[in-house]
Amino acid sequence: MEINNPKVSVIIPTYNRSHLLERAINSVLNQTYTDYELIVVDDASTDVTLDVLPTKHPSIQFVTLLKNRGAAGARNEGINIARGSFVAFLDSDDEWLPNYLATQMQYIESNSNIVMAFCGCIHQMQDGKIEKFSCKPWLPYPNLTYHLLAENFILTTSIVVLKIAALNKVGYFNENLKIGEDKELFLRLLCLGDVVHVPHYLVRKYSHGNNITRDNQLWVKETFNLLDIFFAHELSKPYKHFEREARSHNAMRLARILWREKRQFLFSLQIFIKAFLIYPKYISQYMWKKIAKIST
Repeated sequence: MEINNPKVSVIIPTYNRSHLLERAINSVLNQTYTDYELIVVDDASTDVTLDVLPTKHPSIQFVTLLKNRGAAGARNEGINIARGSFVAFLDSDDEWLPNYLATQMQYIESNSNIVMAFCGCIHQMQDGKIEKFSCKPWLPYPNLTYHLLAENFILTTSIVVLKIAALNKVGYFNENLKIGEDKELFLRLLCLGDVVHVPHYLVRKYSHGNNITRDNQLWVKETFNLLDIFFAHELSKPYKHFEREARSHNAMRLARILWREKRQFLFSLQIFIKAFLIYPKYISQYMWKKIAKIST
């Protein structure tokens, strides 16, 4: 690990994950790419997160926040002290495959206009099942900004590498958001420069009982809050005409997940009604397409 003049700053935000953090740290230390610094930001944990690790890993920069600021605040603190030209984030409950940084850097440095690279991930479920997500966009929209406004295809900050210069132009994570702060930042970055999809599964993401997105009410609320924030930003001007469709599509996506995956049937129905009220014409067309597909 090169620390004198690193090209990449790796930031791991953590909060009360002493039992998981070392796995994430080791996945960084085992990278084949070595031109990086590693910054671990403890978001005012109340467990024994940093009792042993700083002594065990003296080459890592450990930062402790005096007040809990959430994942966005912890990442922002890491960015503020980062020395690299690129920044990569790793959630403390995830891990990278050994060739993660080498592969991501190969793609993001392939063109000077690229501000972000993102790859596929392997999702380890609580029941032991494994799902692979390529995270490749699939909707027929003119560009990735439209697609990200409608669907959340960049599943986690653990799969992205960003250019620091681009972050300095669009701003950092919005600390008012508890969920979706990453997507809101990615939307701003997409409006600034090119983004490249890396067609490899380089991250292992874990589901567990403490994942914040298990709070369904908060998850739905913050989904619409992030759209409020983005569409209030000047970078969103070229996409104002898409706002109603984006909001309606997100409501439909939430309703679908609440019904199929979370088994929250009443809540799902409420969000479906919200989708219809936002943009009746869009939802009517959507439903007719579904009916036509089923009947053929």
